[in-house]
Amino acid sequence: MQRLLNGLSWSALALVVAFCALQALEWVLAPASGVVGGGIGDMALGWLSRMTVFLVTGVTMLLTALVVLNAAGRAGRENFGVAVLAAIAGAGVSALVRYAIGATPSGEGAAYMLLVFTSWLGSGAILVAGYVFYLRAQAAEEEARGAQLRRSALETQQLATRLRLLQAQVEPHFLFNTLSNVRRLCQSDAAAGRAMLAQLTRYLRAALPRMRENETTLAEEIDLVSAYLGVQKIRMGTRLETSIDAPASLLAARVPPMMLATLVENAIKHGIAPLAEGGSILIKAQASGGALTLSVADNGQGLTAASGSGVGLANIRARLAALYGERAALRLEANAPRGVTAVITLPFP
Repeated sequence: MQRLLNGLSWSALALVVAFCALQALEWVLAPASGVVGGGIGDMALGWLSRMTVFLVTGVTMLLTALVVLNAAGRAGRENFGVAVLAAIAGAGVSALVRYAIGATPSGEGAAYMLLVFTSWLGSGAILVAGYVFYLRAQAAEEEARGAQLRRSALETQQLATRLRLLQAQVEPHFLFNTLSNVRRLCQSDAAAGRAMLAQLTRYLRAALPRMRENETTLAEEIDLVSAYLGVQKIRMGTRLETSIDAPASLLAARVPPMMLATLVENAIKHGIAPLAEGGSILIKAQASGGALTLSVADNGQGLTAASGSGVGLANIRARLAALYGERAALRLEANAPRGVTAVITLPFP
């Protein structure tokens, strides 16, 4: 029933009421009505009586036309024949209802009913034309909304696919590098190799369940980084010092997986490992002004011409852009007195 009355609103009823009020006033002021010349009370009573009759006629015509147009579906807004039928049905049914409630003069027959029908046919045509335009506009709006929803769904699907591809680049990158370290160490120091394998098992146990996820917690990401640093400390010994500063209040924060670990690996590979004396890494998390900042600072060899152009950093920037748009960023800064600080800024909370 609601579908058949699509388009019925208080505004539409108000327009019908206004139209009927004007029709009743025109009838009162017509000399043939016999009301003109009487008192104000007679004119008001005559207007009210005709207003009631016209209002029943107008509302009946409105409802009938709406039912016909909506029942025809798409043809109701595109087929001229259906529009004509709606106007005729509206005028015809309203004339019959007017007769059924006794709102026709006594003694009048079919000729008077035909007069009522033809006199309201023009009003019905105007009413139907207006609603045809309304239904067309509504259909166009719904089609546009549906197209937007389909575009949004497609964009979401494309984004998910892109993130999976970017995430897939991280997996072999970490695994191959770590396994390569284990292989080299086993060739030179079997005991240290076994210790590194134990650390590698810890690292893989932390890494593998999260590599295919789009989000993890800061606590889980720090566990992963700690496991990775355990592997690297066996390889580098006293040449590597690490420190992690992450307040307990931030450990539940949602962050993209593997990004912090990528920054740590980058700091070791390009900053500390090339130096004979090694160096230190400080991992820090802090929140301020609606943003979560994750930083990895090293005191290695510092910025070079190639800094920031690696595959790992490019992957981080692409994932941040896909996940957060302009609300997230990765930047590299010179550390004091030496080294590089890589900073990821994320929306928080």
